[in-house]
Amino acid sequence: MPATGKPIIYNDLYFRIIAAIISAHIIVVIGEDETFFHLLVDKDYYRAMLYSFIIAFLLVNLVYWITRKLDNQYDWKQHKIRRPILQLFFSFFLPSIAAFLLAFIYFKIFGYDIWHTWYLRYDYPIIVLMLLMLNIYYLSFYFYRQWQFSESLVNPVIVSKEESKSKGVFVVQKGAKNIPLPVETISYIFHNGDFNFVRTFEQEDFVITQALDDVQQQLNDKQFFRANRQTIINFNACQHFEPLEHGKLELYVTPKLKEPIIISQKRAKTFKEWLQR
Repeated sequence: MPATGKPIIYNDLYFRIIAAIISAHIIVVIGEDETFFHLLVDKDYYRAMLYSFIIAFLLVNLVYWITRKLDNQYDWKQHKIRRPILQLFFSFFLPSIAAFLLAFIYFKIFGYDIWHTWYLRYDYPIIVLMLLMLNIYYLSFYFYRQWQFSESLVNPVIVSKEESKSKGVFVVQKGAKNIPLPVETISYIFHNGDFNFVRTFEQEDFVITQALDDVQQQLNDKQFFRANRQTIINFNACQHFEPLEHGKLELYVTPKLKEPIIISQKRAKTFKEWLQR
């Protein structure tokens, strides 16, 4: 069993099909003098491609099946010596022998003696090389999944800290009513006159009693940005921005805000980086 505690799921059927098609094509055309376009109108090409694809697909899936079995029993990290030996023997040498036997049967069916063909000189070395590359692919895939698993152990801690900072609902006011307002409905928060307001994507305005500095501390930094002292904007509210003199930017948002949103030269670089997520 892999170090993750569960078997690696490769989920690469399309890759195996494509790998088998490419391998079959290379095997068929190697040593041929005709151009690819001439081969496309040759019936023998398609017959050879069909049989070569069947053989290639069987070999690719044999390597896949053996690799999965070995993953379940002999993890690369836990069996540092045994696993490479088993992988080399069962997933490389045996498929190489199987490739020869399948080709031998193929030539026998069509009345050819494999020992008197160019197969062992040209085709077979290509097949062996592809089997080697296939094993390298699954080994790389394994360690990539292991890296993903390691990252998943770290990222929840980071996310949980971010989520603990992020507030899900603000209690806002409209007249005498106190209304719980989900954060995702907020387009931006702005200061106007003596009050701070929340404007939603539905173009509704509410009063929020907290200072903008306090509100900013409770918002997800990836979703909200402090454009200036008067405005905090949601990423989804940003339409476009235009450069102004002295390195400043003017931001256009939706719904439209009456006062222009000016981002200072000092914050412009950080704002652009925030947009490029």
